[in-house]
Amino acid sequence: MMTEENNSPTASGVGRRSFMSVMAAMGGAQVLSSTGAFADPAPDAVAQQWAIFRAKYLRPSGRVVDTGNGGESHSEGQGYGMLFAASAGDLASFQSMWMWARTNLQHTNDKLFSWRFLKGHQPPVPDKNNATDGDLLIALALGRAGKRFQRPDYIQDAMAIYGDVLNLMTMKAGPYVVLMPGAVGFTKKDSVILNLSYYVMPSLLQAFDLTADPRWRQVMEDGIRLVSAGRFGQWRLPPDWLAVNRATGALSIASGWPPRFSYDAIRVPLYFYWAHMLAPNVLADFTRFWNNFGANALPGWVDLTTGARSPYNAPPGYLAVAECTGLDSAGELPTLDHAPDYYSAALTLLVYIARAEETIK
Repeated sequence: MMTEENNSPTASGVGRRSFMSVMAAMGGAQVLSSTGAFADPAPDAVAQQWAIFRAKYLRPSGRVVDTGNGGESHSEGQGYGMLFAASAGDLASFQSMWMWARTNLQHTNDKLFSWRFLKGHQPPVPDKNNATDGDLLIALALGRAGKRFQRPDYIQDAMAIYGDVLNLMTMKAGPYVVLMPGAVGFTKKDSVILNLSYYVMPSLLQAFDLTADPRWRQVMEDGIRLVSAGRFGQWRLPPDWLAVNRATGALSIASGWPPRFSYDAIRVPLYFYWAHMLAPNVLADFTRFWNNFGANALPGWVDLTTGARSPYNAPPGYLAVAECTGLDSAGELPTLDHAPDYYSAALTLLVYIARAEETIK
């Protein structure tokens, strides 16, 4: 029989108590609790927002579509959808998305997932390279669903994914054990290229919680160090792509991508806040950045070398992230009714879940 906690919309899987117990086992890594920028969502808010997301972005086949990129699908999107369904207690939708991901994206030679599916393309998965954030999101959703729905097979599926992420997607670079973004394309002669938003910290916490493998602790601790040290420009923000010197560990903005804090890196403060790992000095810089522009003029990106900002304002999902990581605002969380596309909607719903879990004692 499920306990009252496990039967709540937001307590499926690793909740706040488990976060804190794992953090204690890590030896007191930097922890930050809620900033209290706005009221906690109502208990049924996650389920309500999931219903909107499901209607807009989930197809009957179980495929989550990225409406901002021509209707293609990603392992990331499947992971988000599965996580949202598990959080809302929607087993039928969870099962359809998991079956679609297993059938269309999961590798045959390991338990990781190809990063993109193109409907109408032959083959629909032209690139077998994985995206580690997608792998970690799917594993996070499976672990939570396994506990929520009393399905030990989902727990085993999550642990198999975590095993391959740990064995295939981590390596030593200077003083760090780093989490590679994918199997191919991110290792150079003198450096490795990281995406700090692929450190889905609640998933890494769950991996450590499920497996007790001390290597996960090292990945998390070094992830905290990388976010603290790998920030640039007048606002001290993480770039979308970070280069780590393989010999010395020196950090720099990766060449070959725009030197921006934007579409990818917006998730860094969210994931670290959600896992109670947003260090005070990092939070202070995000607070300074958000409040310089205010809720009505947040930029979609800033150039970390010139200070230039995007000519357009950020979508509602960015505002949701800012609201929970230092923006001085008493406003309500955006709802998914106003999301312009899949990604903004996903960011917003992630904030609903993270905020709801603040109430779990």
